[in-house]
Amino acid sequence: MPADRLDFSALEALLLRHERLRSHVRERTLRAGEHVIRQGEACSDIFVLRAGLVKIYYVTREGKEWVKSFIMDRGVFGSRSAQMAGEGSAFAVVCVEDTSLAAIPYSVFLEASLQDARLMETVFRFNEWLGLKKERREYDLLCRSAEERYRTFVVREAELAGRLTQVDIARYLGITPIALSRIKRRIAERGAAGRPMTAAET
Repeated sequence: MPADRLDFSALEALLLRHERLRSHVRERTLRAGEHVIRQGEACSDIFVLRAGLVKIYYVTREGKEWVKSFIMDRGVFGSRSAQMAGEGSAFAVVCVEDTSLAAIPYSVFLEASLQDARLMETVFRFNEWLGLKKERREYDLLCRSAEERYRTFVVREAELAGRLTQVDIARYLGITPIALSRIKRRIAERGAAGRPMTAAET
């Protein structure tokens, strides 16, 4: 399987049915708007998303919200600050849609991973996938213009884009909703005029 793809169904099955983990799994169902983790909360669980959509975000001291990432339908997440350093979570996680997930204590997961080569390999593959995703995200934020980030997002994450508000998309792109509206208007105007896109716009 390519490095930029991951079989989350297989990952979910291994985590939730593993002989050392299954007795510790706690199933949860949350409604849209409910938090899985609050910023600053000492929550060290590993969460397995089974259905739904969650938003991982930061709130600055000035009260501004910036979106770190979204996880849609299936995925695994948790706060490394809480798990590894015993600190409060640096970010919050809120349900954008009604969501079903399972929680596993990190200490139990770590012990099982160290004792099971198959589980350790699966965790390694997940970390490879996540590292690639983070590198691409960093590149987009640091090296692409706001319009390029928007174009890349709607192509790469077409299904996700259709399930989000414009406010959340803007915060994910690191711009204001007003700036996003201007970008979309410019793109629409160029399309109406029939002007071909330049290389920088593709």
